[in-house]
Amino acid sequence: MSSKIIFVTGANRGIGFAIVQALATRFPSHTYLLGVRSLPSGHEAIQSLKALGLTSTAFEAIQIDITSDPSIASAVFLIKEKHTRIDILIPNAAIAERVKPGDQDFRASCNRTLDCNVTSFLVLASSFLPLLHASCTPQVIAISSARGSVHHLTTSQVPPTASIPYNISKTALNVAMLEMAKLESGVLWQAASPGHCKTAFNGWMGKKDPLDGARVVVELVADREQGDEGRLGMGFWEFEQGSLRSVEW
Repeated sequence: MSSKIIFVTGANRGIGFAIVQALATRFPSHTYLLGVRSLPSGHEAIQSLKALGLTSTAFEAIQIDITSDPSIASAVFLIKEKHTRIDILIPNAAIAERVKPGDQDFRASCNRTLDCNVTSFLVLASSFLPLLHASCTPQVIAISSARGSVHHLTTSQVPPTASIPYNISKTALNVAMLEMAKLESGVLWQAASPGHCKTAFNGWMGKKDPLDGARVVVELVADREQGDEGRLGMGFWEFEQGSLRSVEW
């Protein structure tokens, strides 16, 4: 297995941190770039990873605010100067605000959520394309949610949400990813649903351990080792009941 360079946004805590931990445990020879809003939080996360025994793995903190074009451009420049490429981009950073239609801040909350979870994904992905093109096996794994599945929403497979803007943003994220796949067929585009995990993101109300949620990403990375497109290819994936399976769009 050749060494890969993997960039994860929102990597200092929650699902992002769990993704880095799970991947580094399974693939210790890869290099992991932790996208964080502040470098001190990134350095603290790296120390936590090393305290977990991941001492032989290369970790690096990269400062990035995904809602800022100059910040994204700066991150791209730094990575290009040092690493020349990205093999796997994992856009994970997102927000979820608990507001309801009729609340005074509802419009602003929707705008913030869609900007962070959808528009920023498109800007981030397009900005990182030159680095992805420099890879022999470019892959983007967008962290989505089963709540973004229209099929799940219309067949009552998910309960009412605490954040309508978040749900809408994950459906839009899936569509954005599909559109990017049409424009950039040379990159493998995949959406991943970690499931309802216990993190600060949801007030520790989830049912799954974050490492269990990260398993879907680990399996998608492992699958790509099977060939240029892997066995699975583009799609919307989750890891539940001990197996990787497709999520209905």
